[in-house]
Amino acid sequence: MLYNYLALLVFALIAIFVPASLLATAKLFRHRTRDNAVKAAPYESAEATIGKNRDVINEYLPFFMLFLPFEVVAIVLLIWSSVLRQVSYTSGILVVGLALVAAAFSLTGYLIIRGKDGG
Repeated sequence: MLYNYLALLVFALIAIFVPASLLATAKLFRHRTRDNAVKAAPYESAEATIGKNRDVINEYLPFFMLFLPFEVVAIVLLIWSSVLRQVSYTSGILVVGLALVAAAFSLTGYLIIRGKDGG
């Protein structure tokens, strides 16, 4: 039992260390251009930035709401169905709840996209 916790701790430390070391290395070796305001500005197809960053996030939100049920939740449901006879009754209720939440996300994303298109 202690071995499992130790393995989990080692895995967590590696999972934190690898991305942190890559980010630190990139920050150390990056090319700094703070003397030129044009080069330091964000690049958006050589056009001036209009609006806020929030507009872009809201633009992709409906597609995320469609991706979540069809990709992630579908995988969870497939895995759960393969071990259906070995799990408890409570897990079945939770998975059905997950499927209902996924359906609500999917319907909401579809309605948002449909509303944007005007159809």
